[in-house]
Amino acid sequence: MLINGSFSALGALIALGHPLTIAAAFLGAPLTSLNPTIGVGFVTAGVELYFRRPTVGDFSRLRSDVSHWRGWWRNRVARTLLVFLLSSLGSAIATWVAGLRIAGQLFG
Repeated sequence: MLINGSFSALGALIALGHPLTIAAAFLGAPLTSLNPTIGVGFVTAGVELYFRRPTVGDFSRLRSDVSHWRGWWRNRVARTLLVFLLSSLGSAIATWVAGLRIAGQLFG
């Protein structure tokens, strides 16, 4: 649980998510890894949208903002996508890491 929550929270932190988004990633990742219908990315993106609502201007600037590296973190829509992707990626990596550790203890 600690590995999964930590890796997912690290992904949300890299995306510069809201502090409560990072906490939701840490708490939600172990639970959502057990349920195939919802991933931690949905939870973290929802929390991020709740605390940092995108404006119409964010949507209109989205195409130009995502063409630059810094624009991904400046635009609220793009940042929500980053939070979704990086927290999900962190949880997926953690699932494999934890699975290999468990397999090593079982068979090693």
